Amino acid sequence: MKKFLINALCAYFCAWLIVFPTLAHGADPQPIEAGDPAPFSGVLFATEDAARLLVNLEQQETACQARIDFAVSEAIAAKNLLLNTCNSNLEIRTEMYELQLAGYRDYSDFLEKKAVSPGLPREWVLVIGILTGVGVTIGAGVAMNQAAGQ
Repeated sequence: MKKFLINALCAYFCAWLIVFPTLAHGADPQPIEAGDPAPFSGVLFATEDAARLLVNLEQQETACQARIDFAVSEAIAAKNLLLNTCNSNLEIRTEMYELQLAGYRDYSDFLEKKAVSPGLPREWVLVIGILTGVGVTIGAGVAMNQAAGQ
């Protein structure tokens, strides 16, 4: 008896689950005219307004996705600009460093050649200096003698 009662209760519950949604589903919408009483309290929209609201609702997702895509692309562009600026700064500074280093190397080579290259011996420099001094002194004396004679 107890088993029969449980089976009957389960059958009733399952039948209720199947039948209730079909009963709860309302009838198809019935259009009403101006001045007719409405079947419920609330706001009624004209068909065009309801269609416009539906279209706006459907387009909101597309507009939101477009705004998201724009914000993402704008952020990516800003970061790419910053990256490109840093890369060009790096290239400029690297080139400037290499040019400066090449200049230092050239100057070091020049000084090395100057220091290592054989020049006139010191004795010859002394002799040339003495001869130049004597020549300048004789020239000055001749010039003063001519200036005094006039």
